[in-house]
Parts: sequence; C-alpha cells; structure tokens
Amino acid sequence: MNRFFTLLLSLAALLSFTGCPADLEVPPAFITIDGFDLQTPDLGPATSDISEVWVFAGENNNFIGAFPLPARIPVHRTGSTSMRFESGVKQNGVSATPEIYDFYTPVTRTLELIPGETIDLGTPVIGYRPEVKFAILETFEEGFTRAFTERVRGDTSLIVTQEFVRTGEFSGKIYLSDADPLVEVASTETFNGLTNVRRFVWLEMDFRSDANGQWGATGVNGIDVIRFFDAGFRPRNEWTKVYFNLTETILESTLDNYKINLTTLLPAELSEGNVYLDNIKLIHF
Repeated sequence: MNRFFTLLLSLAALLSFTGCPADLEVPPAFITIDGFDLQTPDLGPATSDISEVWVFAGENNNFIGAFPLPARIPVHRTGSTSMRFESGVKQNGVSATPEIYDFYTPVTRTLELIPGETIDLGTPVIGYRPEVKFAILETFEEGFTRAFTERVRGDTSLIVTQEFVRTGEFSGKIYLSDADPLVEVASTETFNGLTNVRRFVWLEMDFRSDANGQWGATGVNGIDVIRFFDAGFRPRNEWTKVYFNLTETILESTLDNYKINLTTLLPAELSEGNVYLDNIKLIHF
C-alpha cells in the first residue's frame, strides 16, 4: 500500500476513534462485528491478532473509519449499500501504527441500511488472498524443512523443542546465557525480488521470550557486508502474535540478494533466558 495513502487512512482512523460522523444530516444505521475468523488450510496454523476493522462504503469505497474490535460502526447512509471490511493489525506490535493487513481477504457485503437499526455481522470468515506468496512457512513440526539453520553469532542456535508450544507439537527455541548473551540466526535460503510485484513484505510470528529480538535483512553488496535491522520485540511471558513490516527494511538495505536474520539479546539483569518462536511466515505478493 502506498505509504502516503496509508498515512491518510491512519489520520482518518484517529478521527473515527473519536466518533466523528461522516455526515450529520443522515442519522446512522449501525453495523456490529465481533471479529474475524481466520481460516488457513494448508498455510500453517491460523493464529492472528486482528485488532480493528477498517470500513469502506459505496461503489467508490468511501472510507468510513477504523474501529477497535469488537466494533459498533455508525454508517450515515440509507438503503442498499455495498460495504467492505478490512482486517487491521498493529504494525510491528505498536498500537500507534495501525495498518490494513492486505494479505487477508476483505469481507464484502451489500447491506440494507436503515437509520437507527443495527445489522450484526458476527464473526465473518477470512483467509489469505489467493495471490499471497509464502517465502518462509516455519511451523517447527516434523516433516517440514527448517527455515533458520545458519548460526551467525553466539554458540547456540534455533532448535526444535516441546517445552512451550503455541500450536501443534513443536516450537523453536534459542537459549541465551550470561556466557552467551547474543545469538543471531539467519534464514537457510537467500531471497530476492520479494518486493517486485508489490512493495509489501511482512513477517508474522508467535513468540514468548525472556530476551529482546530484532529482525533484519543481511547480505553482501560488492565487498561490503550489509546488515539492516529494524523491527523488534521485547520480552513477553505469554504467547503473543506479532506482525512485522519488513518492507522498508528490505528496500533500504539496497541488497539484491539477502537473508532474513533474527538477532536476540539477553537483558543484563538476567543470567539466562529463552526465546520461543512458532508459526513464522514471511509473506509477500
């Protein structure tokens, strides 16, 4: 999505959170939506953290607003109206940067809007758009090829474990200690062209962690080793879903070929700790 357009939508979303109506002359009809039911057959477990719904109305897709879920949406229109509902997530896990998640299918409905009346959509089903590509799909389950096998820094690596698991039978684990506080792993595969179709590359994952972490793109440009890290996470004592926008990280690295790296750092106050990961998906168009 064009970043300027995204900024405009974000500003409009802030207005919508304050409850500013689009047209005071038309009493609103209301639409309620509890959330979205993500279904991902053959594309890894359907973990998600969809925090808001972005709403558009009419043939011109006029922006109504972005609303925290569960949502009660006022629409200042009457009669048969085409509506589009897009899933929204917290970009890089930060609530101040909401974003439409274009990889999920939108929900479209033609609704008969009556001022003062409410239409309940419940929990509509969504999935990944058919054109979405998975550069990495790491679930740590048996029978799947490991996606992060290269150790870059530290004496330990990303291993398979059953100690704490988000879905399935296995997850990934990085062990850190005061003797080995910094561990970095890299993707087995080298990537290129992920932004060719659309400049839109994200990494999803579930994690619980005693340590800090950052994702980035690394590679060689001529004789120089380029390391460009941006999206990061902080310790969490429960499983957390997060969506990292790696688009600018990859583009600003200026690399034609790159690996996706994860670096982890144990906080100074701890003598040891673990990083648990599950359902890592690097996705693009």
